[in-house]
Amino acid sequence: MKNQFIVILLLLGSHMAQAQFFNYGVKGGINTQIDNPNYIVVVSGGSPFKLFIDNFTFGAQFGIFFRFGKRIYVQPELVFNSNHTNYKFDDSNLGKTLYKEKYQYLDMPVLVGMKLGRVRIQGGPVGHLFLHSKSELIDIKGYKARYKEMKWGYQTGIGFGKGKFSFDVRYEGNFFSKTGDHITFFGDKYSFSTTPARIILGLSFALKN
Repeated sequence: MKNQFIVILLLLGSHMAQAQFFNYGVKGGINTQIDNPNYIVVVSGGSPFKLFIDNFTFGAQFGIFFRFGKRIYVQPELVFNSNHTNYKFDDSNLGKTLYKEKYQYLDMPVLVGMKLGRVRIQGGPVGHLFLHSKSELIDIKGYKARYKEMKWGYQTGIGFGKGKFSFDVRYEGNFFSKTGDHITFFGDKYSFSTTPARIILGLSFALKN
């Protein structure tokens, strides 16, 4: 499924390259999650303890985009996204400890937009292909990570362009997954109460315009 999705994006980009109203370019930006989930209580394997998300941090992303169309357009993207989350482990016997978790995804939005002068309004689905993670939570007894290879969400936002440069602000939501749904302790699956949402700030440069 994930390989088919990437092939479709590449074929779509190749087809767009033959079109009259086509451009492509590079992009980069920062992102951060904006929800504030409740803690989870782990009761397996001994005395219960709480796990909080201490804070979300800013992550970096960079990639490429293709845009087909003029006033109404389709814009698929391939974007490498790297981020991390700080967790607070609260145990009545051991006290509070901070743990960091890093993760990387390949984000694959396919946006449909409308250009109104220098302003672009756009939105569409996005696939998140899991690439790699490194977590200090592994130090907690009974912890294991089970990431889904592919997650699905959506993006919507507004952009402002001048010449070959454009700046956009996007909101990203998630269709199915909850924050921390990769977390298991002693074989039991845990997740926080909210679905992940984030704000993305991006800057693009068109190599063909």
